[in-house]
Amino acid sequence: MFGLKRQLRYRSPYVQNFISGICVGFSAGIYVALNLLGAGGGRPDSAQLVQIVNATLCAVWFFSASFGGSILNLLGPGVTIVLYVGSLWYFDEVGKFAFPIVVGVVIGVGAGMVFITAGYIQTAYPEEGEKALYVTMQLNLAAVGSAIGGIIPVVINRNSATTAGVPRAVYISFIVIMSCAALLALLLLPAHKLRRDDGSIVAADKARGAWQEFKANLLVFTDFKLLLMMPAFLPAECFLVYSGSVNAFHNDLRARSLLSFMAVVLQIPCGLALQWILDNKRWGRRTRALIGLTAVAVPLVGSWIWEIIRVRGYDRHNPSTTPTDWSNPEFGWVFVLFMLTWISSSLWQYVITYFIGALTNSPVTLAHYAGVFRGVLGAGEAICFGLDSIRIPYVDEAGGIFAFYCLGIVAFYYLAWYHIEDSNYFKSGEEGAVVPNHILQEKGLDGEEVHGGERAQDTAVEMKA
Repeated sequence: MFGLKRQLRYRSPYVQNFISGICVGFSAGIYVALNLLGAGGGRPDSAQLVQIVNATLCAVWFFSASFGGSILNLLGPGVTIVLYVGSLWYFDEVGKFAFPIVVGVVIGVGAGMVFITAGYIQTAYPEEGEKALYVTMQLNLAAVGSAIGGIIPVVINRNSATTAGVPRAVYISFIVIMSCAALLALLLLPAHKLRRDDGSIVAADKARGAWQEFKANLLVFTDFKLLLMMPAFLPAECFLVYSGSVNAFHNDLRARSLLSFMAVVLQIPCGLALQWILDNKRWGRRTRALIGLTAVAVPLVGSWIWEIIRVRGYDRHNPSTTPTDWSNPEFGWVFVLFMLTWISSSLWQYVITYFIGALTNSPVTLAHYAGVFRGVLGAGEAICFGLDSIRIPYVDEAGGIFAFYCLGIVAFYYLAWYHIEDSNYFKSGEEGAVVPNHILQEKGLDGEEVHGGERAQDTAVEMKA
């Protein structure tokens, strides 16, 4: 499933990426499942509080991610996201705002750290021929976490055609799962302690001072390619906010539980199909990028146009007194559109992360790219949560998200055509990048000085000195 013809060692980048994916899947993946239920799994009248908490979370997340490229620690976020679930349970039981909002600020800091770490691992650890493999592994494991989180309320509420909130057993289950993910994060190792299967180290992970790191973080905002990608970053998780809100507005609890579960289940095979395209060695990287982008962009555009048409008559101030149940005849087309919108929007993140990894091999640059991506994504999500909390018309919300998707598609076509190259290993300016031993041997450069990337043996000597 994930390319298992390799050495399964604790200190291999492949295994470390798998551990990172499990951590994200059972922390952030549960967060996704909770929001897909709409109203944080609570009663429909909890929706405004949940959107306020999430807007606070994502606003803080923007700053913690954008300026946290050197903070690579997964332990804190798993713990703090547990507080998020507990706070929503508290509100569902007690009805008071203060605790959930304070926790939203705490998680915002943690979320920036967890996603910088995950993005760094999935883009900086793989060799060039397996960039999509690492991206797909992590994001599919996140989907597995969401699927497990999604099946719990489906089973519990299978006989309950009601708009009430999920039972407390669901919140307790989520907290237990997230706590296990937080403990698993202790197994993650820094890049310089890892070895590829050919014996080369993954990256020259040289420590830098806080001031130097902060300056590097500011300078990355002058990178033309990064600036060009920012419109694509902004809507990358807005669909989660929008889909959860519409799901709660239009469907009863068991219908929305089924939709959220099936969406993340179907995302997994679609992610694998996209990985097959993006890592297919029969084509050059530019061709792969163009084909993969098109495969996602076509259904993405089509589904959002359909969605805009569907919600143009929805009045958010007058919700239906008879929400759609999975037994209703109209549930069929609701199911199809929800799957199409969710899957294509989810795959947009696969495309973004692949492009980031294909533009450079420098772990230093990739750490900052990952931070800015997740920071801008968090800003977009905060804006969307904020707008949703004041109940702007769904047609306006969907139209804004669609517009940024279109800008992102245009930007990525440009980058794929003019900036994606078959290899970045021997380019200058690739700070911290290490060319694998087998690539040096294939090029007949083993034992010679290599410009652009650093040789693994030279870096290993530096690390010991």
